[in-house]
Amino acid sequence: MWRIGVGLVVIIHALAHANVAIFAANAGPGWLIELLWSVALLGYLAAGLGVLRVPVMRHYWKQLLVVGTVASTVLLLFMRDLVGSVGVTVDILLLVLVLEWAQPRVDAEVDVVEAVGADGIGHGAWHRFVWGMGALVFLYAAGVIAIRPVYVHWGTTEAERSAAMPGDELAGAARYRVDHGITIKAPVDSVWPWLAQLGQDRGGFYSYDWLERLVGDDIRNADRIHPEWQRTEAGDLVRATQRDYLGGRFPDLGWRVLRVVPGRALVLENWGAFVVEPVDSATSRFFVRTRGPGTPSLLGVVVGPLNVFVFEPAHFIMQRGMMRGVRDRAEAAMRRPLRQANATTD
Repeated sequence: MWRIGVGLVVIIHALAHANVAIFAANAGPGWLIELLWSVALLGYLAAGLGVLRVPVMRHYWKQLLVVGTVASTVLLLFMRDLVGSVGVTVDILLLVLVLEWAQPRVDAEVDVVEAVGADGIGHGAWHRFVWGMGALVFLYAAGVIAIRPVYVHWGTTEAERSAAMPGDELAGAARYRVDHGITIKAPVDSVWPWLAQLGQDRGGFYSYDWLERLVGDDIRNADRIHPEWQRTEAGDLVRATQRDYLGGRFPDLGWRVLRVVPGRALVLENWGAFVVEPVDSATSRFFVRTRGPGTPSLLGVVVGPLNVFVFEPAHFIMQRGMMRGVRDRAEAAMRRPLRQANATTD
């Protein structure tokens, strides 16, 4: 049991790094912060799985632990604050304790596994299943980390990500940044009405509403502009769910409107800014920009794994669906008068 405990401690330490890239976002070059974060998190995760005797990783767990510690230490030193100093101390203590106390025992057990195989140590099928699940967890984490820079910047250029937009003044010196963009072959005044009627009790969110209904959220995406839903003001609530959702325990679940720039931008609390900008008289760019303080905190450490490995990928899938839904509806509305004119001519 001691070995399982050591392995789980190293894995938990790896997951505690999930939000460190956000905490250190403004402390150095973005590419370097991302690289150090990736190596630290995956190094610790692989080392912990190696201690649990997952194949391949069990032969290199010491090296992986050292690599993870070096990357994490350099990353935390970039922060130059108390949180970073505490993190470096924990990194070094963990390295010393695991190598001094656990290394001989782990290596001895690995030698036994290599000599007699999983069947020889009892419960061979169960061990193989657990090891296989461990390998899948590592592959999933590595995949998310590899593609995360793509989906947090999906559809945008570096110039667009650094450009000023409505809502930036509310975010301050944000560490947490997500930018999504899409080109729509329709003018701004043909795109804005779809954004103005966002909400569960209005036009929906133009994404995968069948998925939302699977969890009891009664959302029906609109396929036309409703004049009665076009008035949106600061202080309004864009509803995420119906009032009686989950027995009415959360009657006002949604996002408060912080700012409206009529015809151009809608800024929602705890979501971000929905901005439409003209490219030319017939084309627009639609952005959803999310900014957050990303201040280092114990809560940020605890919820970091859920945010990075669950919420962010799921949110990207739904938000990308929403943006494409807005694009498709706006472009279809532009084509409709042309089809009607052609039909009249014929």
